[in-house]
Amino acid sequence: MQRKSSTIFWLATVCFFAGILIAQQYLVRQGSDLIPGTGGDFTLQSAHGPTRLSDFRGKVVAMYFGYMSCPDICPTAMWNLTEGVNTLAPELVDDGFQGVFVSVDYERDSPRALDIFVKGFHTNMVGLTGETREQIDKVARQYGAIYEKVPLEGSAMGYVIDHSSVVYLIDRQGILRYRVAHGTPPGEIAQQVAKLLDEA
Repeated sequence: MQRKSSTIFWLATVCFFAGILIAQQYLVRQGSDLIPGTGGDFTLQSAHGPTRLSDFRGKVVAMYFGYMSCPDICPTAMWNLTEGVNTLAPELVDDGFQGVFVSVDYERDSPRALDIFVKGFHTNMVGLTGETREQIDKVARQYGAIYEKVPLEGSAMGYVIDHSSVVYLIDRQGILRYRVAHGTPPGEIAQQVAKLLDEA
């Protein structure tokens, strides 16, 4: 009797956690932000108007949260990403890869300026930002990105923005699959992007 009760307990536990995983994947696919940091669809502004993440469905998306006047962290992360992607077969990248740079500095980074900025790294990149902090906050929460405006006394810049530095890799179905830490070598980034490009 005790063995039967134990078996029922473990079966119930397995079913419980399986249910959580299934529900989580459903919410992610629906673009829900109910589960912080799991991704999902969103709409922000590009140089071509309102742009949704789902506009790139069918491509592997590498997304980064930063800002144009970032002195070193953002350029390093974007350079590593670009170097990694450039080692892959051009035909795969041209048809299947999309870079997305989300600016958390909506006050200074206009969509038009962002377009010029990101194209300097790779032609398959788009720059996005919001019209309000609330819009950017919502997307940041979805992906678990963190940023904070820090005033600079006596500086012409006025402020800098401290932020997390992660490249989010999203598969062809729009599902967040990998978080690539800052400082990851280009070769490792290329391997992870290639895995997603090879998937149907």
